[in-house]
Amino acid sequence: MPFCPTCRYEYEPNISKCPDCDEFLVSTLPPENAQEEEKERDWVPLAQLTSQQYSQMFLEALRSKGIDAIELSGTGYFGQVGAMGPSASLAIGGGYTIAVSREHLEEADSEGSIIFGDGWEKVRIA
Repeated sequence: MPFCPTCRYEYEPNISKCPDCDEFLVSTLPPENAQEEEKERDWVPLAQLTSQQYSQMFLEALRSKGIDAIELSGTGYFGQVGAMGPSASLAIGGGYTIAVSREHLEEADSEGSIIFGDGWEKVRIA
């Protein structure tokens, strides 16, 4: 029987997606504490980028090295395209913040320096 990894509800074999959580079902459930462990992970903001492309590129590079990383978007209420079209500047707190687990901070910082070169000091916040 398949299970929803979020709500942990069990479904009939012919169901593939949880109608409540919109998650694809899995054949076995992860341990209950795995979800709590992910929520409680000590994320440290590492860099703030103004381009989604740079953000995605950096995330992929970090993850390919086995570094846990997430993207936090803070482009404001209207996103990068406001009511009058693309904005000339980002809202306060705008852009894309890359956060890494504290245990990988030093390695991620080194990787950022390699990828962004001299520009790393401008985007680095950790």
